[in-house]
Amino acid sequence: MEINDDLLIGCLLGEVSPATAEEISAWRNSDPANNERYHQFRAIWETSRNISYNGTLNPEASLQKLKEKAAMQKAEDAKVVPRNLKNSWLKIAAAILLFAGCGLFYLYQRSFKEIQLVTNNEVEVDTLSDGSIVTLNKATLLKYPIRFRGKQRNVMLTRGEAFFNVAKNKAMPFIISTGSTTIKVVGTSFNVKNKADAIEVIVETGIVQVTQNGNTVSLKPGDKVLVKRNSALFRKEKNPDQLYNYYRSKEFVADNTPLWRLAEVLNEAYESKIVIGRKELNELPLHTTFKDESLDDILVIISRTFGVTVEKKNGVIVIK
Repeated sequence: MEINDDLLIGCLLGEVSPATAEEISAWRNSDPANNERYHQFRAIWETSRNISYNGTLNPEASLQKLKEKAAMQKAEDAKVVPRNLKNSWLKIAAAILLFAGCGLFYLYQRSFKEIQLVTNNEVEVDTLSDGSIVTLNKATLLKYPIRFRGKQRNVMLTRGEAFFNVAKNKAMPFIISTGSTTIKVVGTSFNVKNKADAIEVIVETGIVQVTQNGNTVSLKPGDKVLVKRNSALFRKEKNPDQLYNYYRSKEFVADNTPLWRLAEVLNEAYESKIVIGRKELNELPLHTTFKDESLDDILVIISRTFGVTVEKKNGVIVIK
């Protein structure tokens, strides 16, 4: 697909299909120049959003005035009037004002539109209109309005994982919907993972309220909750490690971390299938940090650390 200006504008306004949004994302990631072009368009859009219209829009009154003017024009059609340069300039000025007014009204209407931010194979950071910063992991879909209005700031995490650093605003709580589960905050930072069978929330700062089926649990910094879909049960616990943060920090921090847990996160990060072949290896503790290392390099270090073997067969990696 050819990525033209209209498609980029449609993407910023949230008016393209998910498939087109994914193609635009791939186009951006394919060339730094493409990504720069996208951000130029975004800068123009952000500037245009700050244009405000403080007048009163009354479509019925405007239509009536237009009809009256048309009737007057029809009555004067038979008259021959010499061209007046001053009047011509007045008409041009009126046309410019009309165009500007229509443009402001158009932007006003568009500000209610929804943006769909889709990530494929890259992590992406986005800033919302209220100043909140969102980091999206791979294969994530986030929906949010171009500008928050009303008494709440509502967004929807349709799939995937995202870290939210929410701008503080007590008058407008920040609400994240993930289907039947809602997460409510005022100003805080936390991670949300929309899994196939559950929602996972991990809090770094502030207080987060998680609600499902009428039941609510409050989380403080360091807390973690797993909410099973279509269930009123909450599994709240202390978050045991910082591995959830790998897609933001670009590192895997193992601090007395059992081997099974690291394998679980590696499978998610590298889309691999690591299996621990012997039960007695599951709880082997790791004390190290892997930063910007390939999966093969990490597996070599694990093999040398514990004196185990790593075998690859038919797409499965077996540690035994």
